[in-house]
Amino acid sequence: MMNRIVSRRWQRRALSLVLATGMLASATGCAPVTYSLDEEPSVSESRAKRDLGVDYLSTRRTGMAIRKLQESLALDPNDGQTHLWLGEAYRRKGQTDRAEAFLRDALRLSRRAKDGDTVQQALLSLSALLSQMGEFEDAIPLCDELAEDPTFSTPWRPLTNCGFALSKLGRLEEARVRFTTALEFFPRYGPALLNMGILEAKDGHRAAAIKYLDKALDSGRLTASGHAEANFRLGEIYVSLGRRDRAVGHFQQAAKVAPEADWGSQSQAYLDLLR
Repeated sequence: MMNRIVSRRWQRRALSLVLATGMLASATGCAPVTYSLDEEPSVSESRAKRDLGVDYLSTRRTGMAIRKLQESLALDPNDGQTHLWLGEAYRRKGQTDRAEAFLRDALRLSRRAKDGDTVQQALLSLSALLSQMGEFEDAIPLCDELAEDPTFSTPWRPLTNCGFALSKLGRLEEARVRFTTALEFFPRYGPALLNMGILEAKDGHRAAAIKYLDKALDSGRLTASGHAEANFRLGEIYVSLGRRDRAVGHFQQAAKVAPEADWGSQSQAYLDLLR
């Protein structure tokens, strides 16, 4: 009974990390990454250390998380989930090469163990990380594989990841198909709405762009950086329409929500020019 309580305790803490982190739901429109733990009733020492590392990660004590996860890895070097969490921890540290290595190991080990949940999580995480690193060609097969998996419950996330990578490669019509499909699954998915707005703006369809960007803001599913980007994009559109009042309002929102981010600082530069 006590082991079951311990197991459920760590699962709840892992869920809190899912709600807190949202790995790459940023201005890029990449889909947020989520993880889950599927523990057995009996918790081994390696898994207990892994769970403690996850707990540290959920409270943003990344250095301590890495230490405990490495201790877990020393006890069980073939645990795909430990590699997965280490990949996330090193991503947070900005050590993208190490993060990629751990995520690739997570994918390899979980495939070998036929751990479908960890395979899916590793595909989502790795595809998002590769896009973050600018390795868009390598990201696309991974997120396409996940999007085509009928057992994956949230296909709009890898579809959006793929659409983002394709748009960065200039393959805009293919990107549009991915975003459209993502929105067919989940019409209020903020990152897909944001990216559709960006595509419409690039095509000169300002009314459609405004519609998508407004919906992205209303979705409540954007990070602070994504929220700032949507407001910045709207501000630019309203400048082009000669609507100074609307533009100023959106630039002010962007600068307020994410003052240290690129979109916030660019919005502040616009405000300085418009005043």
